[in-house]
Amino acid sequence: MNNSFSSSSPDGQFNQEKVFLDFVKRIGKQTEGRTAVHVHLSRLRPYHQRDHHLRIAQNACEELISRFSGTLFRLYNNDIVLFTTNATVAQIDETILRLRYLFSDDPMLAGDYNLDSDQFCSWYDIDRQYADVIALAIQKNEELETHLRREKAEAIATLSGKPPEKPTIPLMPSHLAVVTKAIDQADLSSLMKRQAIYLVNEGQKPEALFKELFFSIDQLQKTILPTHNLLSNRWLFQDLTRYLDKRMLVILRQNDDSTLSRSYSLNLNVATSLSDEFLKLDQALGDSARRSIVIEFQLLDVFADVGSFTFARDFLKERGYKICLDGITHLSLPMIDRRKMGFDLVKLQWNQDLTKFLSTARGEEIRTTVKNVDPNRMILCHCGAEEAIATGRDLGIKLMQGFYIDQFVRGWKRTTSEESQNLANAMGRHRAEADHTPE
Repeated sequence: MNNSFSSSSPDGQFNQEKVFLDFVKRIGKQTEGRTAVHVHLSRLRPYHQRDHHLRIAQNACEELISRFSGTLFRLYNNDIVLFTTNATVAQIDETILRLRYLFSDDPMLAGDYNLDSDQFCSWYDIDRQYADVIALAIQKNEELETHLRREKAEAIATLSGKPPEKPTIPLMPSHLAVVTKAIDQADLSSLMKRQAIYLVNEGQKPEALFKELFFSIDQLQKTILPTHNLLSNRWLFQDLTRYLDKRMLVILRQNDDSTLSRSYSLNLNVATSLSDEFLKLDQALGDSARRSIVIEFQLLDVFADVGSFTFARDFLKERGYKICLDGITHLSLPMIDRRKMGFDLVKLQWNQDLTKFLSTARGEEIRTTVKNVDPNRMILCHCGAEEAIATGRDLGIKLMQGFYIDQFVRGWKRTTSEESQNLANAMGRHRAEADHTPE
């Protein structure tokens, strides 16, 4: 048995990738009867990847390893790869079920157990899938090298006081398989961000109506492929968003956060809104929750397949969702007929060009277009400066989103009545707690 699983030494642990690859190469002519199981512990929540969890997981595998000439490798990301000889699927599955029970309260394992579509384990019949096992070992070595390069760059940057260089390698089609697999394996829950859409009335504190949920692309890039620029190719990135969509849907379906049960928007690909993952989320939602959720589609995605969009739009509206068209600029806005296209909302991107355009002779065209679309059905997004609020008021748009609006809300001074009410509420809570304090 390879017993460096519980090693706390970085060098000892990191060497496992190389030993793993050497081992797979060595058994190339002795594949008969061998089975490998890749246990994706890295997909568990961080609180289930502590040292004592990993040690218990190792102990759970010891009997299987001793009975069937097994070997175990712990990879740098805490995954386990377990090899056995002449063990049946049922015999191996006894150990896997013990591992599943150990982590049974993790959201990833909340669903029914299905050996063919299990997110917890990947199985390999080495006699038939030796090439896949070699590919896995090579991939894990490459991931480790990338991880070490990133850590070295960050260490150097910390010592020099300079931020690490931004990735410069453009994303290529040949990288997609690696990136999508990394997306599938990474814990993306910590990368999920929320940004509110506010109703902004002059002289009043902006009111948050719902929040958009999305993954931080900057953090995602640092996590899965720090040497490459995921945004360098717009079409390849659009393809990657399909994988991100599905991970978002899984997180929403498995989450236990009550604030994620309603009043949010999701920017999805049209195809994702018709996928099994979305249907599973839809079945978990009540009618009132669906009516509070907005599904956003990008303009390019809509026109890429109008037939699929029409089908998705009708399905979603019948289920009670609201539909929003995203990705609109002041240049594309005149081409949009919101009512004919069946959208409840349209997101118009703010930038300095829009503000400047309104001051030109053609500015009135935009104002007329906004009136035709209906300013009450529009959201001015990407509001990154004070001018955005003035531009929204100029166009009659009261729904706004962006980091400047977030700062604007955080800096809003409460009125005396608000402060008094908050004080009264706090005193009421204090009295209630005092009344229930045991003698």
